[in-house]
Amino acid sequence: MLHLGLQGKKVAIIAPNRYEWCTSYLAVTTSDMVVIPLDRSLPDNEIESLLERSMAEAVIFDKKYINIFDKISKSNPKYLKHFICMDEESPFTSYKSLIEKGKSFILNGDKSYNNIKIDNQKMSIMLFTSGTTSISKAVALSQSNICEDIYALSQMTNIRKEDVFLSFLPLHHTFESTCTFLYGTFSGITVAFCDGIKYVQKNLVEFHITGFVCVPLMLEMMYKKIKKGIEERGKTKLVNIMTKISRFLLKLKIDIRRIAFKEILKELGGNLRLLIAGRSRNEQRGYTILFRFRN
Repeated sequence: MLHLGLQGKKVAIIAPNRYEWCTSYLAVTTSDMVVIPLDRSLPDNEIESLLERSMAEAVIFDKKYINIFDKISKSNPKYLKHFICMDEESPFTSYKSLIEKGKSFILNGDKSYNNIKIDNQKMSIMLFTSGTTSISKAVALSQSNICEDIYALSQMTNIRKEDVFLSFLPLHHTFESTCTFLYGTFSGITVAFCDGIKYVQKNLVEFHITGFVCVPLMLEMMYKKIKKGIEERGKTKLVNIMTKISRFLLKLKIDIRRIAFKEILKELGGNLRLLIAGRSRNEQRGYTILFRFRN
């Protein structure tokens, strides 16, 4: 995107969780540009308003937003000049064509990307609040802010290179973006993108998921579903007994949970060892590790 003259400018991204969202985010933030992750569920008028308020000069988007940006592009927007679609079947510049242009510049000896200097204290990410109480407000974050969060996470939990995390919370949220995408990339894990909220259990099995980031409501839903399954099989008493035994043995540093609850874990893919959820109002820490098994 450097050949478009966007260095130092603002670039918005709006799309469901996908590979191109992540690579676009990294391309923007490592090129001395400001990334603006937009809520993928916003109505058209709100998307247009935030783009204007942020003074974004480019937007990278999924094909589901083609109609929105076709309308915006024809209205002669004040700042927005570049429209980049992550998919090829669109009238706009495609993500793939930018990749090919970038490769050709590098092959011809262009070193402009290598010469970029990043000020990690300067605004690199512009977020917008949900706007539930009033008009959404812009929040400025620097790369230093994000790196501090990643460092704090690395001190709280042990993510391994062989881990596979499922990404299903929207990536425009800093919680998912920081914990799954950025911290995950920093740790060298594999990130699998969920096919949709109703496919979570299926994806846990087929992608051999070892961990994921979620919200308390998601954990509550999973707990109720598991509890219902235990009750239907008439194994509530057995599970309660094994829970008490495993908690006692944990005090002696003996972990039998993977053996004792093998059937329950199997329904969650069999490999799950780590769940990370956002803090509650009563929590003092920024993140709460709710579920962890030793392997």
